[in-house]
Amino acid sequence: MNLRGQSFARGRRWLVTALSAVVLAALLVHANRTLAAGGWEMTGRLLFACIGAAVLYIIAHLMRAFRLAVIAMPLLGASFRTVVLLHLFVAPWSLILPLKTDELIRLGELARTAKSWSRPIIVLLIDRSMDGVVLIGMALLLLADGGWNVAAPVAVLGTCLSLLVLAFFLLPVLLEQVQRHIFVNHYQDRALHVLALVSKARGMLDISRRTISAAPAFLILATLGIWSMELIGVAAILMAIDPGTLSLHGVVEVALARADASWRIMLLGEQPSPAITLATFVFFDALLLVWLWVPLPYGKRQAGEPQRVRLPAAAGIVLSGSGKV
Repeated sequence: MNLRGQSFARGRRWLVTALSAVVLAALLVHANRTLAAGGWEMTGRLLFACIGAAVLYIIAHLMRAFRLAVIAMPLLGASFRTVVLLHLFVAPWSLILPLKTDELIRLGELARTAKSWSRPIIVLLIDRSMDGVVLIGMALLLLADGGWNVAAPVAVLGTCLSLLVLAFFLLPVLLEQVQRHIFVNHYQDRALHVLALVSKARGMLDISRRTISAAPAFLILATLGIWSMELIGVAAILMAIDPGTLSLHGVVEVALARADASWRIMLLGEQPSPAITLATFVFFDALLLVWLWVPLPYGKRQAGEPQRVRLPAAAGIVLSGSGKV
């Protein structure tokens, strides 16, 4: 990119950052007004619980950033620091945009870093698939207490994400057999095109498998840490508001309901319950506090990010013990 193109890209990035700051500031004012109008009695115990919950939620998102970085570094050739800053730059939008559309912003930032789209999609799929087993566990806990309405969609989502992990390991083997069959039995031009598509798909799945296999312990522990921090933060708020209702089932239910309702609370002013509303505002304030320190170093990292060695896709067809095509 020439100097003029770099200047244009830098100006566009700072314009987007400035607009984001205006939107986030407006939502912060809205959140504080809603809290003030809600008649909250900010006792010392509630204030301490909110501060503790905010710190725990920041730690949870730092763990998410670290997990994303460990996944993205070998696939995109990006640095650890750049990916961590990228996650924190996008994080506040996860509480604002509906239906997880904040992932489109994250995808765009990853694609800008990687100079491509296919590998960032794989990065996000791997990252989100790590939460599958935890979601299934939460769904089973809710089902044990009869909470079918909440548990059913969570169970479906957790199952789909867990199956995605299995697909990363099983589909490359199946696609290799498909490649072998096409290579040996079909000679038309169309078969060559199909072979190329299968080869590319197998290559992407193969590097996904290798990425997960490279750091399974870290990915598992980070995922458990992420959800533990968030659940403890919700428990702190719930205990301060109504200690009599504190239970593991109640904490999980509030955490899942908060994840589902946060954008409606922030944009539409809904208040499903005191615990869910307060947790949403506390978590948003926490992420916004971190976000204030991110744009400047993140912009510098993006401007000077070198292209590092990336994990290559190996999609050859093994025809013998030592040969590949």
